[in-house]
Amino acid sequence: MKDKNYASFIIAKIDSKENYKILENYILNKFEYSEIIILINDHNIKNIKEYLNPSSDNVLCLNLGQNTDEDNSIRAGLEFSKGDVVFVIKDLSISNIEDYLDNLYESNKKGVDASFLTSKYYRFKDKLTINLISSFSKHKLKNVYDILFLVTRRVINAITEDSSKTTPISYIIRDIGYSYNELEYNIKNKKYYMSKQTRSVYLLLFSEASSNFTASLSLLSALIAVVTGIYALIIYLSDNKPVEGWTTTFLFLSFSFTMIFAIFSLIIRYLSVIQKELYNKPNFRVKSVFKL
Repeated sequence: MKDKNYASFIIAKIDSKENYKILENYILNKFEYSEIIILINDHNIKNIKEYLNPSSDNVLCLNLGQNTDEDNSIRAGLEFSKGDVVFVIKDLSISNIEDYLDNLYESNKKGVDASFLTSKYYRFKDKLTINLISSFSKHKLKNVYDILFLVTRRVINAITEDSSKTTPISYIIRDIGYSYNELEYNIKNKKYYMSKQTRSVYLLLFSEASSNFTASLSLLSALIAVVTGIYALIIYLSDNKPVEGWTTTFLFLSFSFTMIFAIFSLIIRYLSVIQKELYNKPNFRVKSVFKL
């Protein structure tokens, strides 16, 4: 017996017709009411209907033009989605995808608002990007790539209402306060890497991280200068003779670094304010919408 819930499925990328058919058959057999949203761009729009030959009569294509930013493409898909349950699929090629979708949906029926199938980032520079931002900004990112996930309508509403259009969706969903869970995808021969587009989204958060980092260095330099000054005073009042010029040189360097890092911190903070004004707006554009 088919499920009565209306479910939307957003496909970020179709790697092969065969994998699409596996997913489509699952959807048609699982849900009585469903919709498939395919995110495409100008490069893969040609002959897509003939290529996929969909069995479902409710397949919607969003042509996002030259926009290759996965995160904001998914935002567009979420805004066009219907129903209380929405699946987002970034990778169609994983084996036994039907079982993973079932697991996410079972979690939803138990009252969980968001469920993720995740894998870790394995490259050093990917881990470094996440750790650096998490250490020096308010955004505590997790070292995970969301292969596919399920969200409810109220989660989508929270994403839509979020004032920052550059904060990663995966962070927003985990941070808004609704219940969520994660399933880990442990296939050793399949590893995920952070794309240039995703890295650029994360680096928009780096302005805050770098500002806090330079402020920390400035504070450390100031502390060293104070300690050096105390040390110099103690040496001056005692009969000891330090190495000539050492105290003066160290004090000069400490105060110099304090001022340099303080100036850097102010400049970066000022630039981050401008950056937020520029980027706190929707930066995806749906060029055309058509049904297959």
